[in-house]
Amino acid sequence: MSSSPEATLGRKRDSEATRAALLEAARDLFGRHGYDAVTLREIGERAGADGSLVARYFGNKAALYRSAMAEESREVNASPETSDLAAFTAYAVRRVDGRGAPGPIVQALFSHGNTPEVRASAAQEVRAKLVAPLAARLADEGAADPVAKAEVLIACVVGVLALRPTGLFDGLSAISPEEVGTILDSAIQALPPAVK
Repeated sequence: MSSSPEATLGRKRDSEATRAALLEAARDLFGRHGYDAVTLREIGERAGADGSLVARYFGNKAALYRSAMAEESREVNASPETSDLAAFTAYAVRRVDGRGAPGPIVQALFSHGNTPEVRASAAQEVRAKLVAPLAARLADEGAADPVAKAEVLIACVVGVLALRPTGLFDGLSAISPEEVGTILDSAIQALPPAVK
């Protein structure tokens, strides 16, 4: 006896909802605590599902982390132009302020755990989505060694995103996201031009 189309559709919706809930729980927990500090059981509890379902929907914890980072990356693609350092920084700081945590990509960059592939994936995302567009802008503006300079500026953004939610620096916590963006963007104006 086969299932009715409605029952099959209901199971499909349930499995899509479960997968989405696991991914959202993982993004939040990984974004707050990093890869190593979060268990599949905690993710399942947060999602209202069995943590063992991660294997069914994602394969393993590392694959789930990469999926969480990919979801973050999709949102970065929808953000202001990443070569506009002021606008992007303000956007990213507002996101960190809203969730009270730096997010899974930033957490992965600081991870020194047993999964170097997760850290490498995060670095690849940052290079592709942030460093490369900013380096192209700097090259167009005549900066010497634009990739290295873009990496320094993006490292500053990542540091701000990691430290702002900690409250360790009163000034950093107090200024507006737009002011943070303006400060970092002003560093571009101080860059020496390429030697002709």
